[in-house]
Amino acid sequence: MSFIQHDALNTLYQPGWFLASGDCRRETCQVAANHSQVVTKADGSKFVPAGALITGKGLLYEDVDVSTGDMPGSVVTEGIVYEDRLPASYDSTAKNAIPGIKFITAAPAIVRPLFDGSIVDLTVESEAGTAAGDTAITVTGYTPGTGESYKYKVGDTAAAVAYGDDLSGWTTWNGSSDITAATGKKIVVAVINADSQAVAAGSATVTAKA
Repeated sequence: MSFIQHDALNTLYQPGWFLASGDCRRETCQVAANHSQVVTKADGSKFVPAGALITGKGLLYEDVDVSTGDMPGSVVTEGIVYEDRLPASYDSTAKNAIPGIKFITAAPAIVRPLFDGSIVDLTVESEAGTAAGDTAITVTGYTPGTGESYKYKVGDTAAAVAYGDDLSGWTTWNGSSDITAATGKKIVVAVINADSQAVAAGSATVTAKA
C-alpha cells in the first residue's frame, strides 16, 4: 500500500477514510507526480492525498508518494463517499465524469484517523464448503489494496500475528476459494503487503463439510 510518513512522529494516515461504506470498487491507476492536488512537505517530498480526483476515473483511495515520479495507486471507482472529507470540492462536471461515485454530506465529526502501527482486525467466518473436508471462508473488515493479498494458516491454535510480521511462509489464498481444513481447527487469515508483511489479520474456528 502507499502509506507515507507525514511528520516527525512517523504517524501514518489510514487509507479510504472518506468512504461512507466499506462497499466499494477499486482499480489500480497511475498517479501523476504533477497532479494538481500534489502536496509538498517541508522536507521536499511530495504526495497526492487520499480523496484526490483522478479525472474520469474516481477518487484516490490512499495517499501516494510521488517524490520520485509517477506512481501506481488504488482508485475508488464505485462507492459512497463523504464529500466533506475530501481534500477539495469538486464541481458538477468532475462529479458527473465519475458516475460510480455517490457524494453525500454530514460526515461524522472525527479527526482524520492515524495509523498507529497496530494490525487491523479482520472478521473471519467459517462454514461448510462445497466438498467434503473443505470450509468456505468469509472475511470482512478490510479490503486489500494495491499490492496486497491474502495468506492463511491452519493449526490447533490460532497463530499470533503482529503488524509487519513476515508471512511469506503462509499459504496464499485468492479470497474466495474453499480451503481444506478439519472442523475444530483454527484458521488465521491475514492481508499482506507487497513485501509479505502483515497489515490485517483475524481468526475463526473451522467448520468443514462432513
